[in-house]
Amino acid sequence: MLAVVKDFSRKGVSLQEVPRPEFSPYEVLIRVKAVGICGSDGRMFNEVTPGRKKIIIGHELSGEVVDFGEKVHSLRKGDRAATSICIGCAICRYCRKGYFNLCDKLEEVGVTIDGGMAEYVSVPARNVHRIPEHVSFEEATLADPLACSIRGLEMVSIQKDSWVCVLGPGTIGLLAVQIAKRVLRARVVVTGTREDRLSLAQQFGADHVVNVNQDDPVKFILDKTDGGADFVFEATGSEKALEDAFFSTKRNGSIVAMTVHKQVQINMEPVIRNELKVFGSICYNYKEFDQALDLIAKKKVDLALFTQHTFPLQQYEKAFAFVMSRQGVKAILKP
Repeated sequence: MLAVVKDFSRKGVSLQEVPRPEFSPYEVLIRVKAVGICGSDGRMFNEVTPGRKKIIIGHELSGEVVDFGEKVHSLRKGDRAATSICIGCAICRYCRKGYFNLCDKLEEVGVTIDGGMAEYVSVPARNVHRIPEHVSFEEATLADPLACSIRGLEMVSIQKDSWVCVLGPGTIGLLAVQIAKRVLRARVVVTGTREDRLSLAQQFGADHVVNVNQDDPVKFILDKTDGGADFVFEATGSEKALEDAFFSTKRNGSIVAMTVHKQVQINMEPVIRNELKVFGSICYNYKEFDQALDLIAKKKVDLALFTQHTFPLQQYEKAFAFVMSRQGVKAILKP
């Protein structure tokens, strides 16, 4: 079969002919119908880590069940399925409480083990979620980033008319805007650097947007939210944005960091003086993935702009160039 393979000894990815995956008694073989290109795929594209094993990338995937092991009894051939990324060991103290995303021996589809930018993929049955009727394969690929947004927003209790500030109108940020407005009935401010993305945030219901290259985002947020947002959702990966979050949150407010900051130098004084609550959020659990599929099925989120750019698997280079040049919100490969 054809697959997009990452060789960590060099930058980039390549299309290769590889064997169709085998599957264990507890696994499911899926014929991939659609797979999204995530920001993390872009980072892996540029990664060089000699000694790391080659893998097939891609974790935002959906497809059709074609076979499964003898221990799988919950699925049937032909089932339409989407898969969650985190594979937990099921026995550590985190997995036993349902925190598979925090597993001591965590594996991730398309990140540490072979993923879905291929004609077929095998995954544990517990990671397979049936796609609701009337949800397309393309829409189902958005369940992964939507579930990430849900987890971040569920870190705190957001009440109707609370002020939510979303830093970064990327895929996860724009989905968070829709959940905050359409589901939680909050008021939303969005900050970013690109007018086209900020316009999309307004289209999705944001009450206010600010271009940080033109205006002081902290002053703007403090003015619009009467002294600070109740909750700040950081989805940029920018050290400056994270520090802005500390100064844009009301006293005793909450911040969730959705992106991985490895080393930063930040003024922590407002965190202490204002008794801010700072959370980290990584991936999601199975329940949140099902919640995401349910929101998609009920049309609570508008995905038209996220699913309009599709490419055959053979055009992977064009698709990656499209995403990494930030021409559109999302690109989806179709094996």
